[in-house]
Amino acid sequence: MAFSEDEEEEPRRRRRSRGRGEGAEAPLPDRAQPLSWAILPPEEEEEEGTGSAAGTVSAAETPAAPAAEDWRSRYQYLLAEFDNYRRRVQKETEAAVAAARGKVLLKVVALHEGIEGALASLPPEAKALREGLMLILRNMDAMMKEEGVEPVASEGARFEPEVHEAVGQSPATPKAPEGTVAVVVQQGYRGPTGLLRPAKVLVAAKASPR
Repeated sequence: MAFSEDEEEEPRRRRRSRGRGEGAEAPLPDRAQPLSWAILPPEEEEEEGTGSAAGTVSAAETPAAPAAEDWRSRYQYLLAEFDNYRRRVQKETEAAVAAARGKVLLKVVALHEGIEGALASLPPEAKALREGLMLILRNMDAMMKEEGVEPVASEGARFEPEVHEAVGQSPATPKAPEGTVAVVVQQGYRGPTGLLRPAKVLVAAKASPR
């Protein structure tokens, strides 16, 4: 079938009208223009140039690195601070260990006194039990001596308020003159970490005249 020239031209006009309508692709740049025009618009080139200048200014404003003498002073200061910290931690650790050790030794002292009380209340016929408790006490005495635990009060010794707690007075005697310990109510103990418990005593005093 043959078509007239007008009929052949009609499809071409329709294709051109669709190309100019909505959703048509953007025209390609002219090959005669520079390639940079198609890649980066002029306004973006200006912004990039501005950022480069700002970067140059910030680099110029960056402070210089400290000198060798400054680094040496900083190092010596930090070294001294760390040494002080190490000593402080070591001292606190030793104090914590000493406190824990003192608590354990004080519990041993209380157990020792409890066994002594049980031994004193035993009837005479409980010989086997008495021998067993006395053996335990001897072992505990040896352990306490090895750990450096020792009593702090004895009758006739000078009264020391640092380790003695006066709970009353008692008339002075030749064995316990005035100002000394007349009676030990509860024994106190000193350990390797210091005073575990003060002794409760009666202080010998001169009898008041009637």
